Amino acid sequence: MNEYVVQDGSTPMMVQYLEIKAAHVGYLLFYRMGDFYELFFDDAAKAAEALDIALTKRGKHLGEDIPMCGVPVHAAEHYLEKLIRKGFRVAVCEQVEDPAEAKRRGSKSVVKREVIRLVTPGTKRVPPTFSWRWASRVTVSR
Repeated sequence: MNEYVVQDGSTPMMVQYLEIKAAHVGYLLFYRMGDFYELFFDDAAKAAEALDIALTKRGKHLGEDIPMCGVPVHAAEHYLEKLIRKGFRVAVCEQVEDPAEAKRRGSKSVVKREVIRLVTPGTKRVPPTFSWRWASRVTVSR
């Protein structure tokens, strides 16, 4: 089954997800939904197994249940590290507008989202606690 096919009857959120996922094949897609990053379809099954988290479901697509798992935004770096250490590549998709703006466009409007970060095992990662200000002092002092 080609799970990235948008079908009549797909929810607007799932249409958006499928379009973003189709542009990032080969990456697990961390799709921001409020206070969580959610993963769907094969991404959810792979991530749930790799992270030892619950695999659940959300709605249907092409007549089949949509596998889903998620991680809290506040713990995302921890989960990203685990996935990267296991060889996965991750596309982080954030909400790029206030949900109130989407509501003003109509009840079926979806919050705009974009992939803002690609994380791979070969990517040099800077820890969230890293201080560039401190680093510049260290590199110039002798």
